[in-house]
Amino acid sequence: MSTKSRNNKTTTQKSFIGTPNIPSNPVSETTGVSNISENAKVVLKKRYLKKNSSGEIIETPEEMFKRVAKAISQPELIYTNEEQRAVVESNFNQMMLDLDFIPNSPTLMNAGIYQDTSEASPGTGTLSACFVMGLEDTMSGIMETAKEMALVQKYGGGTGFSLSPIRPKDSPIKTTHGKACGPIAVLRHLSSVSKLVTQGGKRDGANMAVLDVHHPDILEFIDCKHEEGEIHNFNISVGASHEFMNAVKEDTTYELRNPETNEVVNTLNAREVFNKIVDGAWRNGEPGLIFLDWVNHEHPTPHIGRMTATNPCGEQPLLPYESCNLGSINLANFLIEENNKLQIDYPKLRNVVRTSVRFLDNVIDANSYSVQKIADMTKATRKIGLGVMGFADMLTKLKIPYNSDKGLEIGRSLMSFIREESDIMSEELAKERGPFPAYEGSRLDSPGNTKIRNACRLTVAPTGTISMFADASSGVEPLFSLAYRKMNILEGETLYYVNRYFEEDAKESRTYKEWLKIINDGKVEIDALSTEKKKAKGKIKDALNSKINATMNDDRFYYEPLLSEHPQKTSADLALTFLNKNMLFNMVLITLCFLNNL
Repeated sequence: MSTKSRNNKTTTQKSFIGTPNIPSNPVSETTGVSNISENAKVVLKKRYLKKNSSGEIIETPEEMFKRVAKAISQPELIYTNEEQRAVVESNFNQMMLDLDFIPNSPTLMNAGIYQDTSEASPGTGTLSACFVMGLEDTMSGIMETAKEMALVQKYGGGTGFSLSPIRPKDSPIKTTHGKACGPIAVLRHLSSVSKLVTQGGKRDGANMAVLDVHHPDILEFIDCKHEEGEIHNFNISVGASHEFMNAVKEDTTYELRNPETNEVVNTLNAREVFNKIVDGAWRNGEPGLIFLDWVNHEHPTPHIGRMTATNPCGEQPLLPYESCNLGSINLANFLIEENNKLQIDYPKLRNVVRTSVRFLDNVIDANSYSVQKIADMTKATRKIGLGVMGFADMLTKLKIPYNSDKGLEIGRSLMSFIREESDIMSEELAKERGPFPAYEGSRLDSPGNTKIRNACRLTVAPTGTISMFADASSGVEPLFSLAYRKMNILEGETLYYVNRYFEEDAKESRTYKEWLKIINDGKVEIDALSTEKKKAKGKIKDALNSKINATMNDDRFYYEPLLSEHPQKTSADLALTFLNKNMLFNMVLITLCFLNNL
């Protein structure tokens, strides 16, 4: 099985055939960074631990968390005193040591890394993971955006862009009497610049490009990644409107408009365009589809701008020059035994949620911003993205199937609880520190509402490497497989995984030889998983302020067999059939990654 990574590079993740020398990754039931798995140590060494000028590691995992906790506690001095700061530092440090909460990678990489010994600032690089850049339809504007992108990616940030303001290809240029290059040429230019940058010196640049479906160059955009490997450091998504989707449903035409003049320049058959999108999504996952009207219907600060793009993985729509810092709670750590039965430890979860919200709000003040416009917009809305990982692990420990009604109800209850507690904490921070500056005039500014510190509080990110070193299942994903290997990661590493809960259970209830036979026989997988995964996502997303990143793969709905079974139907017909039935078929990621409202 191949999946798209955050920089759109194919990462091979294969179900592994068991042999007696498969390295298991035991983790003690006692949480703590000293008990991390061997794979987690590889991740930490490759990606996060501080190195000297010779590339030698000069800190332990414990020292890394201490470095981060100290740096992120410094903003407490803006609002309180040193005694309180020290308490907060201790709380931050402990929840990371216990692997209860892990911030996004740039915070771990950069917090407390100083350019000199004065320690005059919290660190040298960005602490946020998600950015959307502005883009003006001028030569200087395009070049300025490319420069700003490079500065953000230099220290680990991923960037999103809306190409929609760029005039169509071959449009006349008044100043030079030449012709415009168009949005796809601008995309290729941004991609070439991104290739020059390694994020934080440790990973390839990652980007998202969005083009409005009404743009005259939309067909060229849909096909621009037809060949695997083209524009490899960008994910692309088509920005869909209600107008377009209604035309798809009715099988009618829709308008293409020049973004410079808003003049209607052409019409296309909406189903034929949708058909091309589905073809591309089935072929190699490109393009995605973002429902911009729905996104803007939900976003909290329409008075300061319209959202037209997302971060590279799509879970965080943002305004131009807005950023968001993320962090995830490891749900598998929040179980407690009562009356010989595991229960969710809600008091512990409440404490960690509230501490995490304070942590993420502090990151906004501790951040070093490479572009002043990003600093201004980020501090105006103070968006944070508290999410989760280890949801499948929690259900496994509770012995509750992911695709059961009980599993769905736990997902709904958990995220509702996290939403409520994060809101309460953000309201408390607003009393201490003031609401986000753009609060007045926002959708949250209405009679009876309590002022709040952060315009958005929750989002579920894909938790790639942070879930790897926390040894947790990713985000709200089900278990991919019980034994597998991850290849082409961390500069060419191959890591072998055996699910530790399965291993423990198998060793207790079966002989080792029987356990290997289960793996060798192949699929130990949940039937009808993608449909149930959509149900789980639907329960969870109701509690979110932003979105969920979740990959949908359903082997029951391969595209070509469907066309052979229904030769009279186009791919758009089939896609609409499944959408209308609330189903999602193979690799059409286009409908669910960005919405609260489906």
